[in-house]
Amino acid sequence: MLISYFRRTWGINVLILIIIVGSSTLQATSAILNSFMLNSLIQRDLHQFIFYTVLLLACWLGFTGCIFCQYYLYGVATQRMSLLLRQDIARSLQGRSYAAFHKQESDTYASWLMNDVALIEEQGFANVYKVAEMAAATIISIGALFTYHWSLIVLTLVLSLLTAFLPQVVHKKLQVVNLQVTQRNEAFLNGVSDVLKGFDTLLAFQKTQRLMQSVTRYGQKIAACKVEQKKIATEATALGVAANITSQLLTSGWTGVLVFEHITSTGAILSTGSLASNVYNSLANLGPTLNAVRAVAPLLKKYDLAFPAPAAADSLSATPVTGFDLTAQHLSYTFGEESGLAPLSFQLPFPTKAAVIGDSGTGKSTLLNILAGKLADYGGSVTIGGCELRTVPEAALRQALLYVDQIPYIFNSTIRDNLTLGDDFPAAAIWQALTASDLADFVHQQPQGLDTPVGEKGRLFSGGQRQRLALARGLLRHKKILLIDEGTNSLSKASALAVEDNFLAQPDMTVLFVTHQLHAENKERFDQIISL
Repeated sequence: MLISYFRRTWGINVLILIIIVGSSTLQATSAILNSFMLNSLIQRDLHQFIFYTVLLLACWLGFTGCIFCQYYLYGVATQRMSLLLRQDIARSLQGRSYAAFHKQESDTYASWLMNDVALIEEQGFANVYKVAEMAAATIISIGALFTYHWSLIVLTLVLSLLTAFLPQVVHKKLQVVNLQVTQRNEAFLNGVSDVLKGFDTLLAFQKTQRLMQSVTRYGQKIAACKVEQKKIATEATALGVAANITSQLLTSGWTGVLVFEHITSTGAILSTGSLASNVYNSLANLGPTLNAVRAVAPLLKKYDLAFPAPAAADSLSATPVTGFDLTAQHLSYTFGEESGLAPLSFQLPFPTKAAVIGDSGTGKSTLLNILAGKLADYGGSVTIGGCELRTVPEAALRQALLYVDQIPYIFNSTIRDNLTLGDDFPAAAIWQALTASDLADFVHQQPQGLDTPVGEKGRLFSGGQRQRLALARGLLRHKKILLIDEGTNSLSKASALAVEDNFLAQPDMTVLFVTHQLHAENKERFDQIISL
């Protein structure tokens, strides 16, 4: 799967491969020129010595230029592939159902996109380039050795097998520990993020030392895992170095024998040693490098990149819901062995305005989560337009229905962006939605109007203003069914009544409004009151 990213950026990677071959050729040529220079000295031929020296200088200058281009293009190509990987992960996540997405914490997904991709850059993409360098250096150096004597190739190939094989002994251990490192990173991010998000609470109770405790606890686990990772990688490197040095000494010794037998020139001792060093250095590192490349495979499997993610227009192309009547028969839900919603039956013909009331823990929010398609493993039956809810595609359900959480999420952006979420709405429609949610006057008072920043999680707005902003987000899209969970809980009575007045007056919308404070002024305006 890793190689697919090289194929998807084939243009720049073909150019990189050409440069790698060029730099390896220049390096091998330099080694051969060394032997010519030594032979010129032995023959005391100054002109030839100067000529080969100039050629050698030109080779090394060319090699330097190739290396500069090579490593610059590595950076460009690696970031292109990393972006593709992040996009693939994001595409996989956006194709998941509510239940599938929430099997992991959001911080885990953030760790995938940051820590894991960084690890894949370092252990995966970078090492594939190293493998290409090693392969080019090995093939070209072996070809150059053939110009001296065939026996050098035989010896080099035999010793190469030993040099390449030894580091493979620790391959499986490195693969396991790499996966453990990513898991510890995820745990660190989840654990520390939880403490950071609750910092204000810890500050109020003078318990901010929990931050240090959390960082230390999770940090020690990461450190231990990374030490083990380094230990295994070092073992592989040590095995490779030992085989490398032994192989170089044997090659130089055999070249000396060839010189004494007058089979090759004295200068060959420099060239064959250098060329053999290229081969053995490459093969000594080839095993650990291949281990590192293969070790990232479990990471890519973890992301489930084969998940059937929808195209951007899937929600638009989904077969729409043809009716909006809601009917429940003995609808219930359990969390393990604990009841989350007692059996409930109701009929809500479209359009109906219904209030859902009841004590805390009776299942008001659970009911809305079922109707929103978030909880599909309910008991009994609930239908929309005559279709069992769990059989309705999520994309089709989202076209018809909007769930407004009691703690709505507000993005760290502007009022406009939080309303449109990137969609294109006319200004008149935006202001109409703001008026309907009793937020228009507040926005008009802001110096930047719709382009006013709301801060992280809407912290620059009050709780009531955040709820009204979320209501406006839903009203802007003219959904047929609006599920509001304690949508006016943080509002003053006057603002709450204004918001209720608006959605109760909507002629073409079913509204289920969960509340623990049903205002007497509007009680008679609800078509139904569902008591849990």
